[in-house]
Amino acid sequence: MGSTAGQVSAVATTGIYCRPQCSARPDPKNVAAFASPVAAEAAGYRSCLRCRPDRHLPASSPAGVPAAVATALALISDGFLDRFDEAALADRVGYSTRQLRRLFEEHVGATPAFVGRSRRAHFARRLLDETDLPMPSVAGAAGFGSVRQMNRVVESIFRFTPGELRRKRRGGDVLVADGGLRLRLPFVAPFDRRAALDHLVPRVTPGVETIEGSRYRRTLEVCGNPGVVEVDLGGEGSHLELVAHLPTFDSIIDDVARIRAMFGLDDDVVAAEAALAADPLLAPIVEAQVGLRVMGGWDRFETAVRVIVGQQVSVVGASTITGRIVERHGRRLPGEVLGLAALFPTPAALLDIEADGLGMPRSRVDTIRALAAAVAEGAVDLSAPSEVVRAQLLDVRGIGPWTVDLIAMRAARDPDVLPAGDLGIRQAVGRLLGRAETPSADEVESLASAWSPHRSLAAQHLWASLRRVDVKEKP
Repeated sequence: MGSTAGQVSAVATTGIYCRPQCSARPDPKNVAAFASPVAAEAAGYRSCLRCRPDRHLPASSPAGVPAAVATALALISDGFLDRFDEAALADRVGYSTRQLRRLFEEHVGATPAFVGRSRRAHFARRLLDETDLPMPSVAGAAGFGSVRQMNRVVESIFRFTPGELRRKRRGGDVLVADGGLRLRLPFVAPFDRRAALDHLVPRVTPGVETIEGSRYRRTLEVCGNPGVVEVDLGGEGSHLELVAHLPTFDSIIDDVARIRAMFGLDDDVVAAEAALAADPLLAPIVEAQVGLRVMGGWDRFETAVRVIVGQQVSVVGASTITGRIVERHGRRLPGEVLGLAALFPTPAALLDIEADGLGMPRSRVDTIRALAAAVAEGAVDLSAPSEVVRAQLLDVRGIGPWTVDLIAMRAARDPDVLPAGDLGIRQAVGRLLGRAETPSADEVESLASAWSPHRSLAAQHLWASLRRVDVKEKP
């Protein structure tokens, strides 16, 4: 069954949509192309039981959509519609409900409310496939208010009840639960697992995060109680594996969304790398390390604090200082859990942060305090559209363009950011140009205009090229 990249094919005579790789061969006159599974579902088609296109969902924010749509999709992925309605979502991105629905139908193929329902239904199906959780637990974990609501939505999306879907699952899909809830986190290859680990290892915050072998672990709070999630970056195949040790699995769908964003699992890296490789300057470094992802952070405020701490400090030094902040201001766990002892401090906990003993300039501590106050008071909304976050952050004392760029890239997950003033970026561009001197930020910014809308990934490749050169040049 044929289809262009990023699309699925739906067959009018069967009411089923499939992946391009599906072995089914319907009459072409009965086939219609849709930009995504959710668009096909909104048109009344269900996913094929043979090729399972529901397991290969495309990037949550398709390339080329308006900024308001991209922001709304990101908010839906964060669980916004689990707590609020379409009108609140539209207000959050600065549109009327009618305008936002029109934009969604034009660019996504479904309304925001349908995207939210589809998100919960697909997550419920993954739990039905991979776990033996009872139906009430599946409903709660997927963000449904009741089993009855889950039954209604799942049947409308898949044309089968949850019970029927569980009976249709394949034996090899079920993961053995040995000390936590285990789930697969699928992605579209390539994914450079080693690069993701290399990024994380020097950046883990003591007490909150740790890496043991290929496993990344961190603490989180669920319903006021602490828990731990671990992600295995080892192994093979087109998925990572998550193990969640939580007091409750209710709304774990939102925690999974955070992990997916942190590791860039929904990024359309194939299209982005193809576009960057078309540039003669970037082609050698993109082709040398395919599958890089723009790494984010678990929590936007936590990531922003980490970026501020990292101003003019080595990566390892910033991790040490961040650990001291956690030790002084983070909420302590009742006992160590898998070697972890604290939760990262909330904005309210950092309103009175002081410099003594942190090993950080007082001015930088003042900036963290000012950011904490701005977030606590609502003057900075880190989940707002990227351009809004940028403007709000620049009003915070001590935050300049480099910090704003890094926060936009790592916390707000803006795909089109290149911190042209970053020394490493400038050095990497200078090497690609074959120059002994480091180019200016203005020159780098001018060159980078051709890399839009994938400048964040371009930055990741530039930094990675420096690491490869440094390793090669060491005796």
